[in-house]
Amino acid sequence: MNTEKKSTIKRKKIITAAAAVFSQKGFHQAKMDEIATKAQVAKGTLYYNFSSKSLLFSATVTEGMETIISQVREELVSDLPFSDHFRLLVSTMVRLHIKHNDLTLICFNEISSGIDDGVLEEIRKVRTRFIDFIAELLTVGQAKGYIKDIDVQLAAVALAGIIDSVCSHILLNPRKTSRKKAVDTLHEILSSGFLKA
Repeated sequence: MNTEKKSTIKRKKIITAAAAVFSQKGFHQAKMDEIATKAQVAKGTLYYNFSSKSLLFSATVTEGMETIISQVREELVSDLPFSDHFRLLVSTMVRLHIKHNDLTLICFNEISSGIDDGVLEEIRKVRTRFIDFIAELLTVGQAKGYIKDIDVQLAAVALAGIIDSVCSHILLNPRKTSRKKAVDTLHEILSSGFLKA
């Protein structure tokens, strides 16, 4: 295995460990020592990759969101009728939010004060890219006549916010609902609000 590949694997291990610690402890209570231990890397390796906790937090959120965007994009390549395609979008987003549960909890609970302005700006940028991506999908549906004449950017913000909230609720209260029930409910609410009869 070459050095670059080893470095990429270590970085991924660090980010995975950081997501787990940040989601459990929050940004302020998380310790770099704890993240290094969980990632099974030396503290020096951690600081070599991320010179501060803020930069590690930013990378955890931004790279996680980029992974979700690329996975949704890959999985939504289909020839389904638009209403089925829309359900697939909702189902895929719910599944990926739950699969990346640490990231979901961080994004829902932790984007707050006390984090460097530059880091918050990076997180805002990736969140904007996610919203823009959803807006693109809605624009296609609108152009095909499936979606009402609404502001797709605001609709994308609403869709992302509703899915974030429902997935966070599932993760915090796993016995109260199932993923299938969440997808069914979300699809019903969103399609009734967005899709033409």
